[in-house]
Amino acid sequence: MKNTFQNFFALTLFLSVINFSFGQVNKPTTGPVFDTVGAIYSIDDLDFTPNPSQELKAIFDIANKQADAGKVNSIISSMHRYYNMHVRYGIPKEQIHLALVLHGGAVKDALNSTVYKEKFNVDNPNVSLIKSLSEMGVDVFLCGQSMTAKGYNKSDLLPEVKVGLSAMSVLTVYQMDNYALIKF
Repeated sequence: MKNTFQNFFALTLFLSVINFSFGQVNKPTTGPVFDTVGAIYSIDDLDFTPNPSQELKAIFDIANKQADAGKVNSIISSMHRYYNMHVRYGIPKEQIHLALVLHGGAVKDALNSTVYKEKFNVDNPNVSLIKSLSEMGVDVFLCGQSMTAKGYNKSDLLPEVKVGLSAMSVLTVYQMDNYALIKF
């Protein structure tokens, strides 16, 4: 009886391991636009995807800061996910028009490497994120009001970052130009 129980237990354990090892695990992957950032899940049997002939226009409102100065602001990297996701599902990247405005706690993410290192004792982990977005044609703005309130000026910023009168001004004008607001 003991031997039968052990055999049954061993068979159950074996089948469980096989089931887990052959089961489909959907892990996020990068690409096709950004290969090192912006991982997304592949999803089958969707009920909605954007029309591939439609232009997608969005402005990301980013005020959240990453508490650990040595880690990237994941909200900025969500823009990379936006590109990878939509291009993977048939939207030509030329039909995607994005902008972002940093303000509040996210002001630090726009700082150049020298100023960031002086302030936080680490390299700005967002440099490559902002640079790659700018190279893709994304307009990157910093709220001039937040910048000034925090004691910075334009020379303290990454070269890809433009200073707007305020985040509110940038958001208003872009939304008037039919950019959808994405706020996390």
